[in-house]
Amino acid sequence: MAEVAALFKQFIYRDLAFVFGGSIVLLSLAYAFRGCIPNGWQNLNWEKFPPASIIFLIAAAAYVIGYAVQDVGAILPLRLTSTSTRFEPDCFSQWLYKRFSRVEWKPIYYVAPADREFEFEIHMGRLEIPEDVLQALERIRSLKVISMCVGGCLALSALIFLLHLVDFRGTVLQSIRVSCLAPSVTRDWVIFSLFAVLAFCLICLGRIKGMQEMQFYQSIHKVNFSVKQTGTREEKDSRFR
Repeated sequence: MAEVAALFKQFIYRDLAFVFGGSIVLLSLAYAFRGCIPNGWQNLNWEKFPPASIIFLIAAAAYVIGYAVQDVGAILPLRLTSTSTRFEPDCFSQWLYKRFSRVEWKPIYYVAPADREFEFEIHMGRLEIPEDVLQALERIRSLKVISMCVGGCLALSALIFLLHLVDFRGTVLQSIRVSCLAPSVTRDWVIFSLFAVLAFCLICLGRIKGMQEMQFYQSIHKVNFSVKQTGTREEKDSRFR
């Protein structure tokens, strides 16, 4: 039962962020292209579909979009939404880290550059680390993923509104004879500006959380926790007799 609760908690903290971020993109698309649905889709009887199945399909589509946006953004040249456990922060990121945590950024050395990516994480699983320490680390990692995912989705949504404002619908969709509603310029500029600012702030916060995660790993490495004892309960008890 405890394992099920742990898995459910992990879903709430991370995977639900993909659903939320993807929903923002879907809503932005629906708003930007409102009135562009062909007549065949408008005349479709949606009442035949069970509400639960529609909600499930929308949630699944939002999850896929949110996950794709976060991972695709991580492999782009700028790596805006990267959730890597090791990176070299630039001067701006180090300045943000100092403003946020009130301490200077210090280089890390808990793993050599030639080591495998998850070698230290696997080594951590063999250590006797207190549960409260692991919970604090998990919170930082969850906030990093949430910030990067939602920030990336907000950035994509801002791009959708920007294309909408530069008459993307009029030049492309009108060329294939699909009628659309006229954009609300003032309101759309406000939404675009809000999404762009929030995306920038969340991506910066995700970068800070990634730097905090690396410093957390460095602290665990310096403390040098003891290795967990292996074997059955009887073997463990016999060691203390």
